[in-house]
Amino acid sequence: MTIKTFNYSVKDKNKSEFFETDYELELEVPASFIEKKSLLTNIKMGTREWAKKEVNCIKGCSTYCLYCYAKGIAKHYKRCIEETWKNMEINWSVVNKNYGRVRKKGFQPYDIMFPTSHNIIIDEPYFSACTTILKKLLDSGNTVLVTLKPSLNVVKSLCELFQNYREAMTFRFTIGSTNSNLLKVLEINAPSFEERLESLKYATIKGFNTSISIEPLLDPTPFKLIEKLESHLPLLNYERDIGTIWIGLLKTQYIPINLRKGDVKELLKHLYPKMQFEHVYHYYEKLYDHPRIKWKESIVKMMILNDIKVKGLTA
Repeated sequence: MTIKTFNYSVKDKNKSEFFETDYELELEVPASFIEKKSLLTNIKMGTREWAKKEVNCIKGCSTYCLYCYAKGIAKHYKRCIEETWKNMEINWSVVNKNYGRVRKKGFQPYDIMFPTSHNIIIDEPYFSACTTILKKLLDSGNTVLVTLKPSLNVVKSLCELFQNYREAMTFRFTIGSTNSNLLKVLEINAPSFEERLESLKYATIKGFNTSISIEPLLDPTPFKLIEKLESHLPLLNYERDIGTIWIGLLKTQYIPINLRKGDVKELLKHLYPKMQFEHVYHYYEKLYDHPRIKWKESIVKMMILNDIKVKGLTA
């Protein structure tokens, strides 16, 4: 069985560093589980699917998503506790530093992803800190992927401030469900589905590059979300990752055990069967040839482990 992937970064056994490929790779699926796991370990995924480098300027996040990986890592290294993650703290050294052009070669369509561990909110001084960094990154000639769970007032302000940088930046809005009540269970202070949809419409109408992250997918399947979102995206540029829709699974390991009760417990009970291979493959197969769809590493790994052909990063 041949797995087709494109433009992934693979670790060379003769080198200590990762090197990037910009050509198609034909990867034969190894027969053993151990060999497959080794293959997966050597494919660079996560944020490196999207950008060469990431920048953050705030510790903590008032949006407060229970599944947040950044919160989980910070707790692991005892940099915060669950209750203090919502208390945002600006890292002024990151805000005040100068930024140059990212020169690292790679397959990723964007030089920098900003932010990755916190949302952009309209409250000051947090909004000004974020826009200061964003302007520095863009002024240095970088292409920037701006990732957020969007509030309409934030998106309107960003569009006004950065209208002259539209070609160099792309918004990626996280929208994991059409059900606002469901979103509130795991994304406590995040905007509703309706507000995120209006944010997408606004940014696209204003001429900005937009794209979608359906990660984590909180609906049983992504079909309804795709139907509601697709018509509000710009013309597709698959190679530049504009107008695309990324789909990934919920990473439950970051949800604290003591918070898995009430509505959270009920939602997880409902979601677990929808995250198994048989169910995921049902919509993966149907969406395989959809021109806008890309798959996050949680689904890519699942397909590789089950000897399923993987759609690559280029058409």
